[in-house]
Amino acid sequence: MPESADRGETSPQRRINLQLRFTQYHLPPLDSALIIGKRAPVGANGISRAFQELSPATFQLIPVDHPVAEAVLVRASDLRKLPQQALISRLLQLADQIMDEADTLHVALKFEVIVEEEDIEG
Repeated sequence: MPESADRGETSPQRRINLQLRFTQYHLPPLDSALIIGKRAPVGANGISRAFQELSPATFQLIPVDHPVAEAVLVRASDLRKLPQQALISRLLQLADQIMDEADTLHVALKFEVIVEEEDIEG
């Protein structure tokens, strides 16, 4: 028996917690959009070609006239939810505050469409 136990001392309790979360991995690993800086390590055309190989016709490369960003790669289905110019201008306005020319920012977009109809006559 250890000496500390003889003196009435107890050793600290050891506790291990484990949390596992399993989700499906989607290719390409991009939710909605990438904002690609003008001096990003991989340029807009290279990224666009890679995503076309992984998932043809899923993303659209949109060149932009912007001091920091070269282009935005956006999921084509998102452009059916919000007009292209409205989406791109919002993305770039927010990206201005946090990115520089060497960055590529991943943007996860979540849309919610709410439709209310009242007094429908059929």
